[in-house]
Amino acid sequence: MNLPMRVTIIPIDKFCAVDGVGFVGVDITSIAIDVHAVQWFGTWGEQEILDLKTGRIERNEKIQSLDTYQSVLNSYWKIRTAHDVAEREAINEQTIIEV
Repeated sequence: MNLPMRVTIIPIDKFCAVDGVGFVGVDITSIAIDVHAVQWFGTWGEQEILDLKTGRIERNEKIQSLDTYQSVLNSYWKIRTAHDVAEREAINEQTIIEV
């Protein structure tokens, strides 16, 4: 797997997208409670940090790596792989062979 060029993680929605393909239901339990969102832009990214008292975004912190979010990405790829397999199987079932 190549390093993704674009990643978006929105913990409250249990959402993760990699290079434009997103899924909900991703395991986000490893993410700190004050992280509102994560954006990755290929070689760097930002995490939006909430003020837990007000619920508002307090600041953006630059990140140099996705290592902190690897378990989220692992969950994402598990969901995406299962989706891709199911999609291929559905296409195969719909294929009609004419004789």
